[in-house]
Amino acid sequence: MAFGLHCVMKLFRGRLAQKIHPGRNFWGLLVIAGFLLLTRMLFDESFFLNSLYVVVIYIVFAFIFTFFALDHISIERRSRYHKRQVGDLYEENLDIVNKSILPAFWMQIRDCSDLNVTQSKRIIGYLGGRQSRIIRLSSILQRRGNIALSPIEIITSDPLGCFYAIHQIRTEGSLIILPYRVDLSAVSVRKRQNEEGRSSKIAIHQNSMISGSVREYLDGDPFNRIHWPTTARRGNLHTKLPDESEQKIVWLCLDCNKKVQTNRAVRVEEEQIDFLDAEKLHSSYALPPDSFEAAVSITGSLATTWLKKGIAVGLALNQQPFQLISPGYGIRQQTEILNLLTFIRANSQHPLVALLNNLSPQLNSSVICFLVTPDDSGELVQFAYQLKQRGIDIRIVAINKASFTSGYKRIPANGIWGKFRKTDFEYGDSLNKLVDVL
Repeated sequence: MAFGLHCVMKLFRGRLAQKIHPGRNFWGLLVIAGFLLLTRMLFDESFFLNSLYVVVIYIVFAFIFTFFALDHISIERRSRYHKRQVGDLYEENLDIVNKSILPAFWMQIRDCSDLNVTQSKRIIGYLGGRQSRIIRLSSILQRRGNIALSPIEIITSDPLGCFYAIHQIRTEGSLIILPYRVDLSAVSVRKRQNEEGRSSKIAIHQNSMISGSVREYLDGDPFNRIHWPTTARRGNLHTKLPDESEQKIVWLCLDCNKKVQTNRAVRVEEEQIDFLDAEKLHSSYALPPDSFEAAVSITGSLATTWLKKGIAVGLALNQQPFQLISPGYGIRQQTEILNLLTFIRANSQHPLVALLNNLSPQLNSSVICFLVTPDDSGELVQFAYQLKQRGIDIRIVAINKASFTSGYKRIPANGIWGKFRKTDFEYGDSLNKLVDVL
């Protein structure tokens, strides 16, 4: 029996230390109680004794009320979104139910999940016993990955704030946040001459392609490739295939080498997202000061753009081991690429040149190969030049690593990639700048 009592007391003390905390008014009431006790001893007046009883009774009441106030509060998160993009506005409803007969005079609700860089807070007023309330939370998504929508922390107190209770509620659900990207196909691209003097813009309009063969339509084929005469003649959708001489393939090589990436810690301002009308939010997303996050967004934007133009796109990552997505078309290929980019991290020890060496047998004169990297080592430049001599169209997105560090001042870009079509990308640049390398 003594052992059982000891366990109960230990559990009670653990719950007490975790849940109940004294507020400022508690110490004020203690001072008042001490003053009333002293005056009662000095003056022997019943008024002071009765007042002391009132203070002590309220402290006991406040403690018991606060101890049980959050035991029967439940919260459920509801949203129509299961997959969004970094930079999007995410809205959700919180269904708050008080199943107890005790009211909650006020509650502070804080989202402790990784949904936001800053943890949003909302304060609601009186919630009576056996009542419920729905509130809306809105935020700008800032982290890619599969984010668990849990936990939520709630805080409440007695009417005078003598004690306050803190409780975390585990909620269900998760949100897949895809990388931030833009579709560059809507941005006008000027024709320009490459080093041989020919137009460097690829003829990508599928209606100008010479159909070499026709096959049945497969899920994911671009609609602008549907061969309508065959479709009308046979009664089901058919896709036209271009001649191999005109077929282009785009390979995107993303540098995941930890040694060449950098970021800087910044002081995150308190994000004001506690509003009910989502139309009040007019802020635009900006890439964080992290060179790898910029590289992921650049890669996602290039993949989206080329796939929408009807070009086959493949993805290569110098992870451990190397990860490849074979070139493909359509929405299905875009989904596969973006899903991989959602969870990728710069944790590799392999240099990008090792990936290119592994990928080299799959590259030929019909390939456009993009290198998205801050690496400008002589070994990488030399290997890229060897690929270029084989007739492979090498294009560079050179990320200026120095611009993602503190105290950087813009300086002219070096000419180490001078023999290649490239664009220099610095912290603060818009992704629309990538049209220069398309």
